[in-house]
Amino acid sequence: MGCVLKIGSAGPVPGVIIESYKSENGEKKFVARGLSMELINLFATKMNMTPYYQEPVRGEKSEQLLQLIAMLILGEIDILSGIFPLVKPLIDFAEPSAPMFVHSIEYLVPCPKRLMKTEKILSLFHLSSWISMGLVFIIVSVLFWILSNYPTRTNNFTGFNMLAQCFSAAWAVLLGISVSQLPVSPETRSLFIIYVWYCFAISTVFQAYFITYLVEPGYEARFETLDDVYRAGLKYAVTDTMEAFRALVDMKQMEVFEKDPVTDFFVGMDTIMFKGKIFTTTPIMYPIHRARSLGINHESKVVCHLDESLVTWPVGALLTKGHPLVHILSTHIKRYVEGGILEVYWSKIKHETNLKANKTDENSEYVVFSLTHLTPPFILLIFGYILSVFSFLCELILFRKKNR
Repeated sequence: MGCVLKIGSAGPVPGVIIESYKSENGEKKFVARGLSMELINLFATKMNMTPYYQEPVRGEKSEQLLQLIAMLILGEIDILSGIFPLVKPLIDFAEPSAPMFVHSIEYLVPCPKRLMKTEKILSLFHLSSWISMGLVFIIVSVLFWILSNYPTRTNNFTGFNMLAQCFSAAWAVLLGISVSQLPVSPETRSLFIIYVWYCFAISTVFQAYFITYLVEPGYEARFETLDDVYRAGLKYAVTDTMEAFRALVDMKQMEVFEKDPVTDFFVGMDTIMFKGKIFTTTPIMYPIHRARSLGINHESKVVCHLDESLVTWPVGALLTKGHPLVHILSTHIKRYVEGGILEVYWSKIKHETNLKANKTDENSEYVVFSLTHLTPPFILLIFGYILSVFSFLCELILFRKKNR
């Protein structure tokens, strides 16, 4: 019959979406939507009741939550919903409704970042492989010099007379370019052809992976357990409300982490998703919605969590003790949940958020090989030309001074 239903709500978007307007007499009024409020709003409409919304709060401060709980106990509001789980001691002083959904409190951690191209190329071979290639290069150069000079030369071959010439020839073969002179003796030729085959195999593998990593270098290793987070030295970002909820959850495993207090829950999530350095515990729907609001269609690129979760608990509405609408509200909530109303509403929220976002994430999983990927090799090539010209000029100047 249009009776007033006083509703209190607390929680961040998309659990509670706050809208405000001014009534005809200039009074500021509020409307609360969101995943935690949609079924209550449908219930009020179905029962032909007039909802009156107490000013919603985001719930980042425990004083705000305690004030709403006190209003519920005193009967100043009929229903309280939002981030309140249906667990002790909350249900000791209120009548719980049927659960609307189940919250899994996850560890929100920074996502793996793209590896630097140079870092990936340097790690193409293990350190032992780089060392072995260096040793092979040195040993082959020395053997070239020994086989060409000892025993005493009996031919006119002068390509490997000096040790510097041997190192230059071995380096040329490793890079896949020609040498100034081919060896003459059978021993030197045998060593030379074996070294050519070795360099061909190494350069083929290197070039294949070099092009691959030049285009798509890959990502860092993801965090999988709390031990990985602890070894990375991440701080635990907490709000005042999180500290208050410690009475409901056993969080002894979090005592080893250094805490980083944050006053704004969304700023903390942005820091985790885009800058790293910290982590937090939260229902995963909050960072997903935050990523969507920033225009990121594929939220899995920035929203990452550990394989383990902190706790799982049901979320519903709290009513004053002995309220006559408890059973009726629970019946409606069960029917709405079974009909998939919240899933449809959640999809609608994500779609509307994408439309309102200021920018869109257009990064593709596929990377097209283009001229931009060839920029580093060309820069290296130009640097090599400059260095070779400088070396040639130095040799020319020294040669002329020596002849004088």
